[in-house]
Amino acid sequence: MILRSDMPADRADGTPPRQGDSSPDMLREVIEAMSEGLALFDEEARLVRCNAGYRELNPLIADLLEPGIGWELILRECGLRGALSSETLDRLRWMENRLATGADTSALLEIELSNGAMHEIAMRQTPVGGFVVTQSDLTDKRQYEEHERQADILLRKVLEACPANVVMSRIGDGHIIYRSPAATELLGTTHNSQEHFASREERADFVTALLPDGRVDDMLVTGVRPNGSTFPCAVSARVIDYRGEEVVVSSTVDMSREVEMQKKLAEQREQIFQAEKMSALGELLAGVAHELNNPLSVVVGHALMMREETADPEVLRRLEKISEAAERCARIVKSFLAMARQQPARLAPMDLEETIEIAIEALRNGASGLKASVEIDLARNLPSIQGDADQLVQVLINLITNADQAIAASGTGDRITISSTFDKAAGMIELRVSDNGPGVPSSIRSRIFDPLFTTKEVGQGTGIGLAFCHRVITSHNGQIRLESAPGKGATFVLRLPVSSLQTAADSLSQSEAGAVSATRVLVVDDEADVADLIREILQRDGYRVDYAQSVETALSLARKQAYALILSDLNMPGIGGRGFYEIIARDLPEMADRVGFVTGDTMSPSARGFLDSADRPYLEKPIAPSELRALAQRMLEHARGGGHK
Repeated sequence: MILRSDMPADRADGTPPRQGDSSPDMLREVIEAMSEGLALFDEEARLVRCNAGYRELNPLIADLLEPGIGWELILRECGLRGALSSETLDRLRWMENRLATGADTSALLEIELSNGAMHEIAMRQTPVGGFVVTQSDLTDKRQYEEHERQADILLRKVLEACPANVVMSRIGDGHIIYRSPAATELLGTTHNSQEHFASREERADFVTALLPDGRVDDMLVTGVRPNGSTFPCAVSARVIDYRGEEVVVSSTVDMSREVEMQKKLAEQREQIFQAEKMSALGELLAGVAHELNNPLSVVVGHALMMREETADPEVLRRLEKISEAAERCARIVKSFLAMARQQPARLAPMDLEETIEIAIEALRNGASGLKASVEIDLARNLPSIQGDADQLVQVLINLITNADQAIAASGTGDRITISSTFDKAAGMIELRVSDNGPGVPSSIRSRIFDPLFTTKEVGQGTGIGLAFCHRVITSHNGQIRLESAPGKGATFVLRLPVSSLQTAADSLSQSEAGAVSATRVLVVDDEADVADLIREILQRDGYRVDYAQSVETALSLARKQAYALILSDLNMPGIGGRGFYEIIARDLPEMADRVGFVTGDTMSPSARGFLDSADRPYLEKPIAPSELRALAQRMLEHARGGGHK
């Protein structure tokens, strides 16, 4: 709108203009009736007139808006009173200067006031050299637009994340307007919904059922998958108006499982029977492992200690054979326990080479064995990694099994290689599991870590193995990726962070060694041979060790003596290690954080539940001296407030 700055005003004596001046009166009434704010300035940038709307939109300076006030003064007061930001004021000055220099501009300025309101300001030049400012409140409009935008975003997010198969198509020709990702996965990327039906008759029946009421619920039809195979499904649909035309919004549910329910009931009964047998076997294995781990601890521990003491080559040779045989027995027990466990990650320093050997030993002693040869080529002097040995064993078992099965099924290749390097700068160990088999087709590489995705035959794969591997490695703050080329084998690259904790032998400074020499430890175990082994290992490192063969004796000692560490067996006569810990936590709470467990039973549900709920450090039998020393050191560091459990 352009107004002339010479518009007649009231007379100097306050009387209105003559009756003949009806046009100015009418114009003033129109200006006052405008919903927008309007202010007219003369060629010297002084206010000539503004309407009530302009005053209402600028309440902080409304008292200043009198004829004759300058534009610059208005802007200055807007800044002083906090009505407008300095950036907005600079922009308004720039717009006014453009007009003053004769440059034409019709740009609009959208601003946010201090009260959060959104306004739009426009400045235009008048024919006589002045300018007019119009101002309108856009708050409601912008809020409505933002609400609409947020609603659209929310709807799009819901549809994109919705597990239901949603398809929008024209009712006349079946042209698809929208499909959700779930619908794309189930039905493919066809452009016409008619192709979702296996037969024209079923499509015609669907339309016939839909038209009368504009809705269909759970109509059973035969659908078509992207690969052309058919499957039973249930379709529900509604007819809606979308941009002036009738559109069908439908959802398709795959009924394959329900149709085959009766067939699978017998299989499920068999699975329940097998699960009961496995549960009984698991309990038996837990008991056997507990009984084996105690004598194995004595054999392994004393053999390792004797190797440290003697220099006789013949004695060392015999000790080496004893150690290797005992450690092999220990690895077999640990591999079966690792296969049977399901537990959250318990990160601790661990030896990567030992973990690899446990995984390979488990596969070689399994029912199917390994058909391909496995070569291990690890870098020397690798530092410990921070991980959960049980879960990483399962990851390696999955990767090696997949490679072995791919080689066997394709008849291509015969070798699996496990190698490693140490990236010192990044503090990461890179482990590579490679094979010379058929490789992974490029068409599925982006999906191999997706849950439930598998290329194996029905009954041969669940589609959770690689997804499990990805979850475990990610939970270890590591990465896993695939390197593969068709016909050139596959390589899975695992990057895992090294442990920030050094072994006890490496981390003890001279001052710390002096502190250890004064450290008192209580060992609680009903197996005297195992207790003697633990005591001897710790005493060699300078600890003062007391021994209790029963919980009652241990409680009596703990009430008389403040121990820096208490290492207890879990399964003992009477109330056992669990009852012992509960009494310590109740009667001697200051010692509860100093209790750790050395046990051969970590697989039974009761032991597993207690260890998880107590959240105390533990060491599995059979015992290696280095592992026991590391456990003691970690517990001492945690007690000082600077270590981990």
